[in-house]
Order: sequence, then C-alpha cells, then structure tokens
Amino acid sequence: MHNSILKQCCRALVPGAVILLTLVGCGRNPSKGETLAKVGKVTITVSDFADRISHLPERYQEVVKKRKYDFLQEIVNDTLLYEQAVKEGLDKDREVLKIIDAAKKKIVIAQYLKNNIDDKISVSDKEIDDYYQANGVWFLRPEAFRVSHILTNTKEGAEEILKELAGGASFADVARAKSIDPTAQNGGDIGYFSRGQLMPEFENACVNLSVGEISGVVRTKLGYHIIKLTDRQAPEVMPLANVKEKIKAEIYKRKRQEKFNDLLKDLNAKSKVEINSNTFKKISD
Repeated sequence: MHNSILKQCCRALVPGAVILLTLVGCGRNPSKGETLAKVGKVTITVSDFADRISHLPERYQEVVKKRKYDFLQEIVNDTLLYEQAVKEGLDKDREVLKIIDAAKKKIVIAQYLKNNIDDKISVSDKEIDDYYQANGVWFLRPEAFRVSHILTNTKEGAEEILKELAGGASFADVARAKSIDPTAQNGGDIGYFSRGQLMPEFENACVNLSVGEISGVVRTKLGYHIIKLTDRQAPEVMPLANVKEKIKAEIYKRKRQEKFNDLLKDLNAKSKVEINSNTFKKISD
C-alpha cells in the first residue's frame, strides 16, 4: 500500500481521467457487483474494493477502513498508471517479465508454505504453560532501583548541599533549586532502572544504599552527584499473563522452523539435487 494513503489530504486525481464515483445512498448497503468507480473502460466494483482491503496487512486494514476514499483514489491512480504502461507495451518488456516471474515464484512459494506449514501449526495453552515453567529464569525481572539525585558542577557545591540535607532540608526542594540536571524539575527523580543501564559509579552507589538513605558525593563524567534511594524492587518472575503472547510466538517460530526443515529434507530426498562444486568454486573465487 502506498504511503500516500496515510496523508491527511486526498491527492488530486490525474487530469483527463474518466472517473465515475457511485455514491451509496443512505440507509442501504450496496450489492457486491455495484459499480464504485470507472477509470476509462475499467470498472471497480464494491466487491473489488473490499477484496483489495482484505488482502492488506491487518495493521493497514484498520487505517484504510477509516480512510476509504483515500484508498479508492489510490486504486484509481494505480489503474490509470497501469493502463498507460500497458499502452506503452511495458507489460511485455523482457526485464519487466523477469521481475514478474520472480515475484510470481515468491508468491506461489509463500502460499505453498502457508498451506503446508503455517496453517497446520497450533500452540496450546498447555505448551505455553510448560514452556513458562521450564524457562522461568528467562522471564525474571531483575532487581530495580528508584532514585532521586542532585547534580552539581563542583565537589564543593555538592558538599554544601549535603550539609543542607543533613540539616533537614527537603531533598526534592533542594534538587529543584540547585541541581543542574534536567530531572531537577521532578525533584531529582530519575525513575526505576536495573543494573547495566546507568553509569557504573552511579549504580554502585545506589546498590549500597538502603531505601530512604542519601549517599555521599559521587563523581561521574557528568559531575558530582548526591543520590537518594527511594525504592528497591526485588527480582521476580513476571506473571504468565504478561509473557504469554511472547511465549506463544516463540513456540510458533520454533515449530515453523522445524516443519520447514523437515519439508526441505523431504523435498530434497524426493528430488535429484546436484551442485557442481568445481563450477561453484570458480564463481566464488
């Protein structure tokens, strides 16, 4: 589907095209054979239009259903271009025919695989549950930390802030007033993170804090930090409901690959396949 159907405005139709739009009356549904548009001698029916939509990927179908006129215009424009190309004999061009043949083979192969593999694969809830039980460690949510920090340019400035905090000043208020980090507007809160996501010096300081505890001055390449640990979440295995679709997709992929390998093995056994090693070596060197 052309990207232009996603644009907010309808493209102007090619001048000179003979186009008849059949408007559907209110309160009735058109028959499948009813004419929706004519482009020269080509008729586009309601059935043709619906069929075009049904063959789009699902993510595009929803967009098109909300922008049907845009899509109809795309069909009209494609028809205009195709008819003109045929008039110029491009449908018989040697290079075009090669491309069509290659595309035809891919389409036929895709349908063959769908019929013989894709449509024969199913994944049961028991298989999903068994996979989850056997691979629970893969769905382990690592320990997470939530911290707020105050960033300064100098060690002296950070030490002065530590004194203010020790005297009872609000961490969030001081962060808003004196931190040079963009998180200052949130009182220094940077949200949750797990190990490996932030700078090592910063993370190491967080790991050694208790919830509610404030660090000393911590230096990183960004400057001098004062860190407060506000929450710590222990590692836990994510619930099955959260990862069910991911597991289903993984099982499906494995089954498909296994069936694909078996199919190729069977076809190779039934057919005589010979590769001339010497010739192949010549084109490889």
